[in-house]
Amino acid sequence: MKYILLVCAIAVAGYMAYQEFKPVPPPPPPPPPPAILSEPAPVINEAEQAKILKSAEDQDPSVRWEAVLLLDKMKSPQAMPIIFHMLQKDLEAPLRIKAVELLGNRRGPDVMNALVGALKDQEPDVRLASLRAIEKIGDYSVAGIIATGPIRDQEESVRLQALKTLNTLQDKKQAEIEAARVRYEQEKAAAAAEAAKKG
Repeated sequence: MKYILLVCAIAVAGYMAYQEFKPVPPPPPPPPPPAILSEPAPVINEAEQAKILKSAEDQDPSVRWEAVLLLDKMKSPQAMPIIFHMLQKDLEAPLRIKAVELLGNRRGPDVMNALVGALKDQEPDVRLASLRAIEKIGDYSVAGIIATGPIRDQEESVRLQALKTLNTLQDKKQAEIEAARVRYEQEKAAAAAEAAKKG
């Protein structure tokens, strides 16, 4: 009888030890991520988009701006031409400033042409916004235009911003030159090391 109890105790102890130290199975793999669409579909159809285009000419400036923002978010092909037109022709200076700020997040020759054109706007705040947008984009190809135009502006704030923008553009050009020099030195050292291996 003692032996049976001993065997049972050993079996129970063995089972408990096995449960305690048995290898833990790996967790199941996480579910695959949902498929991401490359371009989100517009929330409205083409007929409704035509109405939004008409809203971009509304008499109320806030309606015009919201229409432009929606067209831009939908990546409508008409969005950029409308923004350029707004920058040149809209009578509301705050809207022209918003258009400049929106263009400050874009790149390309059309964008730079529009921003350079805005440097001649009659409103100093639009000229200031344009200088800041050019500074943000960092295209130093227009530095000469800034040096011959806004640097002699009637408004002191515009002249000051023109100098700040030129300083930033100069820093960017200097950084690019330095990066190119470092890259050249690294490539030269790598080529020399490769030649030493072969030789």
